[in-house]
Amino acid sequence: MTVLLSLLLACATSTKAECDAETLCPFGEECREGQCVPQTCATSSQCAIEQFCNDDNTCEAGCEEDTDCKFGDLCDTAAKTCVQSECTDTHLDCGFGEYCSPAGECYDAGGYYCQDCEEAGDCGGNGNECIWGYCSSECDSDRDCPGGFDCIPMSDGTGNIIGHYCIAACWLMEGRE
Repeated sequence: MTVLLSLLLACATSTKAECDAETLCPFGEECREGQCVPQTCATSSQCAIEQFCNDDNTCEAGCEEDTDCKFGDLCDTAAKTCVQSECTDTHLDCGFGEYCSPAGECYDAGGYYCQDCEEAGDCGGNGNECIWGYCSSECDSDRDCPGGFDCIPMSDGTGNIIGHYCIAACWLMEGRE
Protein backbone atom coordinates (compact mmCIF):
# COMPACT_ATOMS: atom_id res chain seq x y z
CA MET A 1 0.00 0.00 0.00
CA THR A 2 2.86 2.38 0.78
CA VAL A 3 4.35 1.71 -2.65
CA LEU A 4 1.03 2.46 -4.33
CA LEU A 5 0.65 5.66 -2.34
CA SER A 6 4.20 6.74 -3.26
CA LEU A 7 3.53 6.15 -6.95
CA LEU A 8 0.27 8.05 -6.74
CA LEU A 9 1.92 11.03 -5.06
CA ALA A 10 4.82 11.00 -7.53
CA CYS A 11 2.38 11.14 -10.42
CA ALA A 12 0.39 13.92 -8.80
CA THR A 13 3.47 16.09 -8.13
CA SER A 14 5.26 15.51 -11.46
CA THR A 15 5.07 18.55 -13.66
CA LYS A 16 4.86 18.84 -17.37
CA ALA A 17 7.95 20.15 -19.11
CA GLU A 18 8.07 23.93 -18.99
CA CYS A 19 9.24 24.13 -22.61
CA ASP A 20 9.74 22.03 -25.70
CA ALA A 21 9.79 22.42 -29.48
CA GLU A 22 6.23 23.75 -29.43
CA THR A 23 6.25 25.69 -26.15
CA LEU A 24 8.95 28.34 -26.31
CA CYS A 25 10.58 30.14 -23.41
CA PRO A 26 10.13 33.87 -22.76
CA PHE A 27 12.60 36.35 -24.29
CA GLY A 28 16.03 36.15 -22.65
CA GLU A 29 15.61 32.49 -21.72
CA GLU A 30 16.24 29.24 -23.52
CA CYS A 31 14.96 25.70 -23.17
CA ARG A 32 17.39 23.23 -21.59
CA GLU A 33 16.18 19.76 -20.64
CA GLY A 34 12.57 20.94 -20.62
CA GLN A 35 13.22 23.93 -18.35
CA CYS A 36 13.45 27.62 -19.22
CA VAL A 37 16.78 28.96 -18.00
CA PRO A 38 18.31 32.44 -18.33
CA GLN A 39 20.29 32.89 -21.51
CA THR A 40 23.57 34.70 -20.88
CA CYS A 41 24.05 35.63 -24.53
CA ALA A 42 22.58 34.84 -27.89
CA THR A 43 25.20 36.67 -29.98
CA SER A 44 28.66 38.06 -29.33
CA SER A 45 27.26 41.59 -29.49
CA GLN A 46 25.75 40.90 -26.06
CA CYS A 47 29.21 40.22 -24.61
CA ALA A 48 31.92 42.66 -23.54
CA ILE A 49 34.69 43.73 -25.90
CA GLU A 50 37.22 40.92 -26.44
CA GLN A 51 34.63 38.28 -25.55
CA PHE A 52 32.40 36.10 -27.72
CA CYS A 53 29.22 34.11 -27.17
CA ASN A 54 30.18 30.40 -27.11
CA ASP A 55 28.03 27.34 -27.87
CA ASP A 56 26.88 27.22 -24.22
CA ASN A 57 25.47 30.73 -24.63
CA THR A 58 27.93 32.21 -22.18
CA CYS A 59 30.41 35.00 -22.81
CA GLU A 60 33.95 33.70 -23.08
CA ALA A 61 37.22 35.65 -23.21
CA GLY A 62 38.67 35.88 -26.71
CA CYS A 63 37.11 36.30 -30.13
CA GLU A 64 35.61 34.50 -33.09
CA GLU A 65 35.59 37.45 -35.50
CA ASP A 66 37.04 40.97 -35.80
CA THR A 67 33.90 42.63 -34.39
CA ASP A 68 34.56 40.89 -31.04
CA CYS A 69 37.78 42.96 -30.71
CA LYS A 70 38.52 46.61 -30.01
CA PHE A 71 38.04 48.87 -33.03
CA GLY A 72 41.01 48.49 -35.36
CA ASP A 73 42.21 45.18 -33.88
CA LEU A 74 41.82 41.84 -35.63
CA CYS A 75 40.76 38.41 -34.42
CA ASP A 76 43.32 35.62 -34.73
CA THR A 77 40.63 32.98 -35.20
CA ALA A 78 43.02 30.06 -34.73
CA ALA A 79 44.09 31.31 -31.29
CA LYS A 80 40.74 33.02 -30.57
CA THR A 81 42.58 36.14 -29.39
CA CYS A 82 42.48 39.77 -30.47
CA VAL A 83 45.69 41.12 -31.96
CA GLN A 84 46.70 44.66 -32.79
CA SER A 85 46.39 45.26 -36.51
CA GLU A 86 49.11 46.86 -38.56
CA CYS A 87 48.83 50.56 -39.26
CA THR A 88 47.92 51.68 -42.76
CA ASP A 89 47.29 55.39 -42.19
CA THR A 90 49.35 57.67 -39.95
CA HIS A 91 46.39 59.87 -39.02
CA LEU A 92 43.95 57.04 -38.32
CA ASP A 93 46.14 54.35 -36.79
CA CYS A 94 49.03 56.08 -35.02
CA GLY A 95 49.33 58.28 -31.97
CA PHE A 96 50.27 61.93 -31.65
CA GLY A 97 53.65 62.64 -33.22
CA GLU A 98 53.95 59.21 -34.87
CA TYR A 99 54.19 58.01 -38.45
CA CYS A 100 53.07 54.70 -39.97
CA SER A 101 55.97 52.80 -41.55
CA PRO A 102 55.66 50.80 -44.80
CA ALA A 103 56.01 47.70 -42.58
CA GLY A 104 52.76 48.67 -40.78
CA GLU A 105 54.26 49.85 -37.48
CA CYS A 106 53.79 53.23 -35.81
CA TYR A 107 57.03 54.97 -34.84
CA ASP A 108 57.94 58.26 -33.18
CA ALA A 109 58.42 61.11 -35.65
CA GLY A 110 61.31 62.41 -33.55
CA GLY A 111 62.92 65.64 -34.60
CA TYR A 112 61.75 69.05 -33.54
CA TYR A 113 57.96 68.61 -33.68
CA CYS A 114 56.33 70.65 -30.88
CA GLN A 115 59.62 71.75 -29.32
CA ASP A 116 59.57 75.24 -27.82
CA CYS A 117 61.27 77.88 -29.94
CA GLU A 118 61.74 81.61 -30.33
CA GLU A 119 63.09 81.62 -33.89
CA ALA A 120 63.62 79.24 -36.82
CA GLY A 121 67.24 78.64 -35.75
CA ASP A 122 65.93 76.86 -32.64
CA CYS A 123 64.29 74.25 -34.89
CA GLY A 124 67.35 72.72 -36.53
CA GLY A 125 67.11 74.21 -40.03
CA ASN A 126 66.15 72.00 -43.00
CA GLY A 127 62.98 74.00 -43.68
CA ASN A 128 61.76 73.87 -40.08
CA GLU A 129 60.17 77.07 -38.78
CA CYS A 130 59.20 78.47 -35.42
CA ILE A 131 55.43 79.04 -35.59
CA TRP A 132 53.42 80.23 -32.58
CA GLY A 133 56.35 79.34 -30.31
CA TYR A 134 56.72 75.72 -31.49
CA CYS A 135 58.85 74.07 -34.16
CA SER A 136 57.09 72.95 -37.33
CA SER A 137 58.32 71.34 -40.55
CA GLU A 138 57.44 72.07 -44.17
CA CYS A 139 54.86 69.90 -45.89
CA ASP A 140 52.91 69.52 -49.13
CA SER A 141 49.93 67.59 -47.70
CA ASP A 142 48.67 66.03 -44.45
CA ARG A 143 50.42 62.77 -45.46
CA ASP A 144 53.75 64.52 -44.85
CA CYS A 145 52.86 65.23 -41.20
CA PRO A 146 52.86 62.89 -38.19
CA GLY A 147 49.68 61.86 -36.36
CA GLY A 148 47.88 64.80 -34.75
CA PHE A 149 49.43 67.35 -37.13
CA ASP A 150 47.85 68.99 -40.17
CA CYS A 151 49.55 70.59 -43.16
CA ILE A 152 48.38 74.20 -42.89
CA PRO A 153 49.22 77.13 -45.17
CA MET A 154 50.93 79.98 -43.32
CA SER A 155 50.77 83.54 -44.57
CA ASP A 156 52.70 86.72 -43.98
CA GLY A 157 51.04 89.78 -42.51
CA THR A 158 49.59 90.74 -45.91
CA GLY A 159 47.85 87.42 -46.62
CA ASN A 160 50.48 85.98 -48.99
CA ILE A 161 51.09 82.24 -48.46
CA ILE A 162 54.71 81.78 -47.44
CA GLY A 163 54.59 77.99 -47.06
CA HIS A 164 52.74 74.97 -45.69
CA TYR A 165 53.75 73.58 -42.30
CA CYS A 166 52.85 70.63 -40.05
CA ILE A 167 50.92 72.29 -37.22
CA ALA A 168 49.35 70.83 -34.08
CA ALA A 169 47.94 72.19 -30.83
CA CYS A 170 51.32 71.65 -29.18
CA TRP A 171 50.36 73.70 -26.12
CA LEU A 172 47.85 70.97 -25.25
CA MET A 173 50.63 68.41 -25.16
CA GLU A 174 52.88 70.29 -22.71
CA GLY A 175 53.86 68.18 -19.74
CA ARG A 176 52.78 64.90 -21.40
CA GLU A 177 55.38 62.22 -21.88
